[in-house]
Amino acid sequence: MENTISNLQNFSRLDYPSKVALINNGRPMPELKGLVQKEKTMIRTFRIEWYQRKEWLCGCATKNRLYCFSCILFSNNENVWTSTGFADLKNLSRAINKHEKSTSHIQNQISLKTFGSGTRIDLSLNEQRKRNISNHNAKVKENREILKQLIKATCYLGKQEIAFRGNEEGATSYNRGNYVELLHSYADDNARLDTHLKTSTVFSGCSNRIQNDLIEAVADVIREDIKTEIDAAPFVAVQVDETTDITNITQISVILRYVCTREETCEVKEAFLGFDQIVDRRAPAIANYVLGVLEKYNCLEKLVAQTYDGASVMASDLNGVQAKIKEKIPEATFIHCYAHKLNLVLSHSAKSIPECKVFFSTLEGMATFFSKSTKRTQVLDDFVKRRLPRSAPTRWSSHSRLVHTVNMFQIDLRAMFQFIRQNPADWDNEAYIMAKGYNSFLYKSSTCFLLMAYEAIFLQTDILFRLLQNKLMDVGFCCRRIDDTMKFLESKRQEFDTFYGEFEEKCVRLGLTDNERTRSREPIKDVRRRLFYNIIDNVTVQMRVRFDKFSELEFLSLVDCTKLLEMSKNIDDEKLQSLRKYAKYFDLVRLKCDLVGLYGSEVLRTECKSPGDLMKFLAKNDLMQTVPEAVKLLHLVHTIPATTASVERSFSALKRIKTHTRNRTDQGRLSSLAILAIERRRLVEFHDKDNEGFMNKVIENFVKKDRRMDFVYK
Repeated sequence: MENTISNLQNFSRLDYPSKVALINNGRPMPELKGLVQKEKTMIRTFRIEWYQRKEWLCGCATKNRLYCFSCILFSNNENVWTSTGFADLKNLSRAINKHEKSTSHIQNQISLKTFGSGTRIDLSLNEQRKRNISNHNAKVKENREILKQLIKATCYLGKQEIAFRGNEEGATSYNRGNYVELLHSYADDNARLDTHLKTSTVFSGCSNRIQNDLIEAVADVIREDIKTEIDAAPFVAVQVDETTDITNITQISVILRYVCTREETCEVKEAFLGFDQIVDRRAPAIANYVLGVLEKYNCLEKLVAQTYDGASVMASDLNGVQAKIKEKIPEATFIHCYAHKLNLVLSHSAKSIPECKVFFSTLEGMATFFSKSTKRTQVLDDFVKRRLPRSAPTRWSSHSRLVHTVNMFQIDLRAMFQFIRQNPADWDNEAYIMAKGYNSFLYKSSTCFLLMAYEAIFLQTDILFRLLQNKLMDVGFCCRRIDDTMKFLESKRQEFDTFYGEFEEKCVRLGLTDNERTRSREPIKDVRRRLFYNIIDNVTVQMRVRFDKFSELEFLSLVDCTKLLEMSKNIDDEKLQSLRKYAKYFDLVRLKCDLVGLYGSEVLRTECKSPGDLMKFLAKNDLMQTVPEAVKLLHLVHTIPATTASVERSFSALKRIKTHTRNRTDQGRLSSLAILAIERRRLVEFHDKDNEGFMNKVIENFVKKDRRMDFVYK
């Protein structure tokens, strides 16, 4: 409650806690705009600076008068400074000096400064209250120690993605669920917890509601830590995707990417914020949801990029989520997940060539053939001693493992299919007919040709795909590797004769005959040369079409560590101007000076091989304030994401947490459990750095709700 003069004048009638609160609230210091003194030649007004000159001076906005804070509290005599108030501005300075010298004022100041430090009659008369407080705090300490064990169990089960509840949690059950059983395991070495679990009737800590509250309290501490990091970050990027869980409920996952600077270190982080159920899957609803999350974490003004998959509801330039976000935040550059793009490149390039489409369909059918029965799987194990990997249409890199396995074990696979053909009585008609077809497929030299051609392509695209799936990889490096991959594939056109020679050698080694006929009289080598060029060209063209927005990210070359010496002499102004979308964040003139000065350092050029090295070099050597604009550029480069890999990893966690046996998990509990699992690194860091502080934060969140057990000190 705000102090007023009337409150101060009732000071002597208050109890001790109220007096302490009143003194702690401090003296009232209103502006007193109504305290004006007019004279013939001038107008005097009260200046608020007087409060700073005199620590005892206070005022009343209602009466427009000045008072003495200490005297109004402790004086027994009424005077102008305690009752009516002082208003003569002409003589204010003289009156203040006179009042300060008075004996009563000096004594009242002493009373104010020493209030509560001497022997208090009310406390000395209330020893029972002291004992009650001491006993209460001792019990609270004991209760908090027990609660820490509950939190410890919650963190363990959460980060390990283990189910909490059991089917029967009664005292007579032999399996009361992982949470209860873990607590009893802790109790074997903790007498206090053991006694609590055996005797507690008010708060055992084992109920479903308490478990949910503990999970939520731990998740809240993690969210608060994420928010603290985001508040300190200059830029933020958002990654969003949605999936369907085991109960066919649409779950949306949001991840924020930013650069975290702590203790002279810089680190790119992608923080998972939880799952939410989505009912309306249209673009406006999803866009409003994403904007709401950004507003909750106070990062609307920091958003520089947004990343989604290629679904039209997300990526459409007209009415997609990315377009709706851009209407509110024009700086939020849309990055179509590069890993999804590469998947589409490989998928569409294969489907657009008839021979390749049939080839991959047959390979996929072969892998599926063995999953139809255990008998087929057993014969595969006997002959090949290797399972054929199943390919996924949404993850075309999985085809490379299938191609590699079939190419490596062609002889064994042919022997196996021959065995099935030679023993028709042991197999059903479907298996016999399909084995005959697959055997014929493997005996074709064209099959061997496509296996070798695509294995050479996948060798490069798999490397690129793994890079694109690295959540901490900066987008500039990914762009350069994409360009390198395209150049490598184009160079393969010049190596066809060498490739064809290796193909012919393999055909001879495998006993494959070139008995395939072409419609024209064109030599078979020329036909295959054209097919080879067609495959290579199709992949490279698809890559150039789908990775066509590098011009928007031209400023990434400003941190290309292979050209530091060149840029130390001349910074390309066009590349600087490519930052105009982010103009409100940068001083481009200062940025150019920072980069020239920074890249001119021979030490830096020697030690830094990537933008990440640059950022670590500046943090390690305390140079962040020396080149602030360059630091902002490095933060921007590392904040822009290349993929939604982290979002997809969160869906993997979702499948592990919400299973067929745990399909009734509440939405709030599900989201918090996912945070504990996905952000397990933070839990480990909390434990290693300040476990006591972490526990106290969780307890503070836990006791915000009414509890039947005391956890708050008096």
